[in-house]
Amino acid sequence: MKALRAGLTLALMAPAVVSMAMPGFEASVKQAYKLGPNSKFVKAGCAACHVGMTPKFNPFGADLKKVMDAAKAKKLTPAFLKKIEKLDSDKDGVKNGVELKKGTLPGDPKSK
Repeated sequence: MKALRAGLTLALMAPAVVSMAMPGFEASVKQAYKLGPNSKFVKAGCAACHVGMTPKFNPFGADLKKVMDAAKAKKLTPAFLKKIEKLDSDKDGVKNGVELKKGTLPGDPKSK
């Protein structure tokens, strides 16, 4: 019973932890690329870097995590975004930097 209760508690807390992480990240990207509220990136919310509302990263989120982990960083800065601008995380033929400047989703091959 205790294990079930602990599992349920963790399951209920996980979305809150993910949603708490995004506002700082979203604000950093919005500021660095001057994105408006109607851009696909801003509208995507957590899905800009995650697979839906899960802790799992999409290709862009995974690439961003790699550079931040290498620096042991907890805060997203424009320098980390710059480091992955030349990558094409979602393999759609458009580099991350171009997609970020357009406000599209560098982790979604359908968004160019």
